Amino acid sequence: MIYLYSIMCMAAFFIGFQILLRELCLLTGRYNISVGKAQSVTYVSSLVSLALMFHDICFCSITVLLVFSAALLTFIFFAEFVLSRMNTLTPFVSWTFRFAYVGLISYLISSMAYGNRMPFFPFVLMGVYLRNVTFGIPHKKDLCLEYLFSRKTEKVIPEQDAVDYCGEIPDFSYAGCKRNTDTQIVFNVKDYGILPGTNEDLTSKVQDLINKVGREGGGHVFFPKGRYLFNKSRGNFLQINYSNIHIEGETDSNGHLLTELVSCGPTSCGKKNPWLSPFFITTGEALQPSNEFFGLQFRKRKIGFSQSNSLSDPGSDGSILTPEYCTSVIEESPKGSRLLRVADSSKVGRYIMLGLYNTSLDGNLIKDILGVEKLRPEWKTALRAGVEEAPSYQWLVEVNRIVDGNTIELARPLLRSCDMVYEPAVFNVAMLENITIGNLRLNSKWNGMFRHHGFPLYYSIAESQEMDYGWNAINMKRVAHAKVYNLEIVNFTNPIYVLDSRNVTIKDISVSGYDGHQGIKIYQHACDCLFQNIAFYNHFADMLGGEGNAYGNVFSGIRYLNPSFHPVDFDFHGFGEGPMSPPSDNLFECVTGFRCIKSAGALYNLPSCAQNNIWWNIITEGERKGGPLFYAMTYREKKGVLRLVTAIGFAVAMIQKNRIFSFKTFVENIRAKLNDIDRTGIEAKQHYMFFKNSHVIGVKTANDIDGLDDKTVKVSHVGETCRPFSIYGQYLQHVPG
Repeated sequence: MIYLYSIMCMAAFFIGFQILLRELCLLTGRYNISVGKAQSVTYVSSLVSLALMFHDICFCSITVLLVFSAALLTFIFFAEFVLSRMNTLTPFVSWTFRFAYVGLISYLISSMAYGNRMPFFPFVLMGVYLRNVTFGIPHKKDLCLEYLFSRKTEKVIPEQDAVDYCGEIPDFSYAGCKRNTDTQIVFNVKDYGILPGTNEDLTSKVQDLINKVGREGGGHVFFPKGRYLFNKSRGNFLQINYSNIHIEGETDSNGHLLTELVSCGPTSCGKKNPWLSPFFITTGEALQPSNEFFGLQFRKRKIGFSQSNSLSDPGSDGSILTPEYCTSVIEESPKGSRLLRVADSSKVGRYIMLGLYNTSLDGNLIKDILGVEKLRPEWKTALRAGVEEAPSYQWLVEVNRIVDGNTIELARPLLRSCDMVYEPAVFNVAMLENITIGNLRLNSKWNGMFRHHGFPLYYSIAESQEMDYGWNAINMKRVAHAKVYNLEIVNFTNPIYVLDSRNVTIKDISVSGYDGHQGIKIYQHACDCLFQNIAFYNHFADMLGGEGNAYGNVFSGIRYLNPSFHPVDFDFHGFGEGPMSPPSDNLFECVTGFRCIKSAGALYNLPSCAQNNIWWNIITEGERKGGPLFYAMTYREKKGVLRLVTAIGFAVAMIQKNRIFSFKTFVENIRAKLNDIDRTGIEAKQHYMFFKNSHVIGVKTANDIDGLDDKTVKVSHVGETCRPFSIYGQYLQHVPG
C-alpha cells in the first residue's frame, strides 16, 4: 500500500507538471489563438487535478492539506535551486532525481500516516510549480507531453481576392547574397582524422583544417554523416577567418540531414559586452574579436560608463573598434542615387562605411533619423549625440566601381540623402566574402535552464550571463555575400546573429529545442540581409529583430509554430552602442504567429527603432483581443504590487551587481526606480508613438488599431492580403540575372 501511494503521488506530480497556467486563460476567449491538441493536455490534466483536490478535501483535513502543500512547495523550491547548479546532468538524471525525491517524500508521509487518508493534491501543486516557475529549471521541456503535438497556424498565402496596393513600395531586392562563388575542391574531414561517433573534442582538428583550406584559397569542408563533438573546453569555438570557406554536411536522397555538430560547452565571456560572446561557429573573429563593438566613434567622446538594470549586464565603457578613415564626401547625393562624390576615390575599398555626424548641440541628425522634433529626457544615448558629435548614421555598403578620381558608384541606392550639413565621410571596412554553412544539424548539450537576464540572488551574475549569452549557434560577423541554408538548430539560447555584415542569406532553417533569449538578431551594421523560410518551434524572449544601424534587411516567410501557448513579438532594442542609432528601413513580410510589434531594451538606449520599418501581409496570433499592436515594454504602466516588486527587484539586483550592501543605498534605489516607473509609465494605447513612421500593410489581427495617429504610424488594409504577395519577391523578378 505504501509503495502504491508513492507511485500514485509520482503520477500526481507528473499530471501537475502538464498544466501550463497561461493556457487556462485561453478558456476565457480573450486571446486570438486557435486552441490545438497540445492545450488538451493542460485541460485534461487540470480536470484530473481538480478531482484529486476534491478527493483530498473530502477525506483529509484541510489543515493537513494546507500544511503539506506549503511544506512540499518550500521543499521543491530548494531542491530545484540545488538541481539548477548541476549543469552537467543529463535529462534522464534530472528527472530521475525529481521523481526520486517525490517518491521518497510520499514514502515518508505514508509511513508516518499509515492507516489514515493521505493527500495527493500537494504533489500536483509541486508539478504545477515546476512547470510554471519563473526562475527556469533544467531540462524543462523533456517531460512536457504538449510537445508531442504539432501546431498548425494560419498561413499567409496568395489569395485570389487579394487587394492591389497602390502606394509606393520601397525596393528591397538588394537584400541577400548576390554572388557566391562555388569551388569544386572538397576536403573530407575523415581524410584528416576527424571521425564521427567518438567522444573526442574535435574543435582543434577542425579549426586546423578550416585554416588550411583558407590558406589554400578556399574549398568545401565536408562532414560525412554522423555526430561530431566540439567545445568540450570552455571558451573554445570554431572560427572562420578566411573567405571562400564552405562548411557542409551530408543529406540523403530526400534532403534529410545526416550530419550533426554538437557544442558541448558554453562560450559566454562576461567581463565585457557579454552579448557579443563567441558563438559555436563564428566568422570574422580575426577581424573583430568577440565581445568588441565595431563602428564609428563620437568625435568628441566623453569617457563614461553605461549599465542597464539587467543582472547579466556588467556595463560598457563605450570603447569601439573603428574602421580606417578614407576620404570625405564633397557633394550632396539624394536618396535613391548610387553615386557619391568624394575628395579622393583612389583609396576607397570594396566595402565602406558611410558616416554622417551630428553637427548641432541639440542633435540635428539623430532627431532627423528618429523623426522627432525633441528628444525625451530619458533617452540618454540620443541626448549625447549632439554634444559629443555622434556619427548616428553609419551605413555598411558595397562599392560597385570607381567611376573617376572623385566619384564612386555604390552597389545599391542610398537609403537616405547624404546631406553635407552632416559632414559625411567614408571609411574602409575589411570584410570576408563567400562563406556558406549548410546541410547540418547543430545541437548543444545545454540543459535549457533559462530565465531572461537571470533573477537576483537566485542566480549569480555568471549564471545569468550563461543563460542569456552562453549557448550560441552561428554568428555571421564581418562577412559579405554569404549563405546559411538547410539547417536544424536545436537547443541554443541564441541561434543566429548577423553582426556587422551585409548581403547574407539565411534560409530554410528550423529552430527547436529549449526556450531561449534571441531567435534571430540583426546587430549593429547588419545591412541588406535576407532571412527566408524559417520556422520556430520554441519560444525566445526576443524573437525577431535587432539593434544598431541595421538597414535594408528582409524577413520573409517566418513562422512561429510552438505547440505551447507562449506568445512572441517582433523585437527592437535600440541603439546598440552610444554613437549609433536604432534600426530602420527593414521589411517583415509574410510572417505568422507573432503577437505584436515590441520595443524593448535599456531605457537610456530608447527609442528602440527608427523610421520606415515595414510589416507586410502579417497574421498575428496570441495577442489579447483589443490589445495594442505596438507595445513599448519599457514604458509599461506598473501599479500597486507590481510597481513595488519591480522596484525592490531592481534594488536587489544593484546590490548583487555592485557587491556593496548599504540599507541607505537600497532604499534610495527603490525610490529612484519608483520615480522612473511613475515618470515613464504610459498607457499602452499610446505606445505607437515610439514607432515613428512605421508601416503595417495587410495585417490580420485582433489587436486594437483604432486611435492610431496616421501621422505617426500608417496601418492599412486590415483584415486583407495585399498584392504583391511578397515585396521582396516582386522586385526580385525584375532584377537581371
